[in-house]
Amino acid sequence: MSDAWNDLVHGERWRSSRILWVEDDVEYRWEQVGELASAVEEAIREHGPARVVRIRSGTKLGCFAGQLGAWRAGCVAVVDDGNLGPGEIDRVRPDLALDVSGGRSPAVGPAERSPERLPPERVPEEVVAVNFTSGSTGSRKAVAVTRGNLLALFGCRGLDVPVSDTPTAGSFATPTYDGWWFDTWRTAADGGTVVCLPHVNEDVFAWPELAEKYRIDRLLLPAAVIATVVGAVPACLAGVPWVFSGGEQFQVSTYRQARQAGLTNRFVNLYGPTEATFATHRYDLPADFTGGTVPIGTPLDGCEQSLYELADRPAGARELVIAGPLVCLGYIDGGVLADRFRSDGGPASFRTGDVVRVDDGGNLVFTGRLDHEIKVNGIRVDAAALEHRVTSLPDVLDCRVVQGERHTVAFVRAGAGKRTDPAVRSRIESVVKRSSPAIGVWLVDRFPTKPGGKVDIPSLMDQYRATEKVGEK
Repeated sequence: MSDAWNDLVHGERWRSSRILWVEDDVEYRWEQVGELASAVEEAIREHGPARVVRIRSGTKLGCFAGQLGAWRAGCVAVVDDGNLGPGEIDRVRPDLALDVSGGRSPAVGPAERSPERLPPERVPEEVVAVNFTSGSTGSRKAVAVTRGNLLALFGCRGLDVPVSDTPTAGSFATPTYDGWWFDTWRTAADGGTVVCLPHVNEDVFAWPELAEKYRIDRLLLPAAVIATVVGAVPACLAGVPWVFSGGEQFQVSTYRQARQAGLTNRFVNLYGPTEATFATHRYDLPADFTGGTVPIGTPLDGCEQSLYELADRPAGARELVIAGPLVCLGYIDGGVLADRFRSDGGPASFRTGDVVRVDDGGNLVFTGRLDHEIKVNGIRVDAAALEHRVTSLPDVLDCRVVQGERHTVAFVRAGAGKRTDPAVRSRIESVVKRSSPAIGVWLVDRFPTKPGGKVDIPSLMDQYRATEKVGEK
């Protein structure tokens, strides 16, 4: 174990009386979180041996302290805040499951031992955690995260923001997604304070008070959540100097809305697949940004990029391949490391499947995915390219092209009061029908989001099917 990792997990900071964590109006000191982690460690050792431990908790504090306790016990920490289904659990096959409660009286509940005994060496010793992919390009995969991956992320100066004292981050990410490492553990590694923010569907109006009280420096939000807040209650972001976007394409329309609403925040667009721990590229939007697409930027320190030509794509289109210490070890499936991202003795690398181009400033611009082609009545359609063309139209804020069993639909989020404007619909349909006359167009005011903040595509299709059935009656 490296000295840096040992200091993070066992260091003197866990005896400090300073505030580390704020959740549901309760403040927790470093020493309190450390004590809960020690209780988790003791429970693991009591019911061990265990290589992979599932930490179940309904609070972010329980997930965080559970991870720390599992790391102290030398285990892989798989956190479950209620969003993991049987498929995800079968991929990691934990030896032990523990319930960890947060709240005013944190505690560790009963342990459940798996009847299946898998050898501990099935997952390499360097693996300490698991990232779960969103499943947007297929079933959710379990990504093996190493100590080295996390230390490289925590030490990545390209993710810094200027602060006068120790950093304070607003935490929005759910524990099963890679944004969690930026929200919580990177802040803790810098000796800062983590302030858990209510979800936008719960109490977004609590954000300004928390931002002022704890002087929150930065906040990471999925692009869809930023669009929702900027469009409905932009004042809720006003008190946070740095706003990071991640997970999905950050739309120019959202940035323009933010500036028109008087927001002066510094907006940063981050890019990186889950397989790269958290992020690999960064682009800081200038106040006078006038481009048609927000770039994903240039590589962070610790990340290397390679661009591969694509014969069947427009000139300038390249597939992005990333390498370096931020790239994770591989996929875990059936409880074992089943697929490595690195060759023997070589550096870790990952083919993202993302198609990019290089703009005049040397920044990468995302243009689509290799696996995002769909067939509509026998005609191949690049859904990502179509989304980009629709989003560039006047009065259009965002677009998602979705293919179901019976329908292919372009879901379009229109500007205020434009959803019923015939001219807006006509422009959109003209672009969509050029790709395929069989693609439907449905205008909405907002996109529903999942707990992690990404657009909830199944929910969109359910709404469309329900509307279609009503129309048939």
